Amino acid sequence: MEKLEKIKEYTHNKLNTEVTAHDFSHSLRVMKIANYMGIKTVKDVDIEIIKLAGLTHDIIDKKVAPDVDEAIRNLSEELLNIGYTSHQTEHVLDIIQNMSYSSGKIPKTLEGKIVQDADRLEAIGAIAIARTFAYGGKLNRVIYEEGDENCSIAHFYDKLLLLKDGLHTDIGKQIAVKRHEFMKAYLKQFYKEWNLEDLE
Repeated sequence: MEKLEKIKEYTHNKLNTEVTAHDFSHSLRVMKIANYMGIKTVKDVDIEIIKLAGLTHDIIDKKVAPDVDEAIRNLSEELLNIGYTSHQTEHVLDIIQNMSYSSGKIPKTLEGKIVQDADRLEAIGAIAIARTFAYGGKLNRVIYEEGDENCSIAHFYDKLLLLKDGLHTDIGKQIAVKRHEFMKAYLKQFYKEWNLEDLE
């Protein structure tokens, strides 16, 4: 089994029961989006690092890991044991420790910026809408209540609709446009139905 497949198996074991929309399928999509973006970029990038960081980024997320420091140590040991170099391991960890939206951080390398963009593209569009309500349900949030800053619909305004303008890469910005417009159209229809304005 090649090294990346071993990390894929490790990630699956860590995330296959996750129900906060930070699950294995999300990690796989981030890896594939980041890989696509990496291939499309005009600059030289390390595709292996991009794939690794995309695949493992949520293993150490506080929303998923009960003990973040332990999760970081375990992932580091796993990467080294599988055969990745200390430099590769440090690069991956540097990316995934500096990419969450809530931290406000930006990864230093182009590989990191690509993976951060890929993760944020997962929070823009149709799948992002599904993930928002899945995560909201896990946290016992109501779908919508006017004035409630913790309801699931409020999350569109405090994060999802802001992401498009904060992406780093040209390819990421291009992908984001249609997804962003879809979310805006969804919200317009949501309010129509919520207020029963679509009955006639």
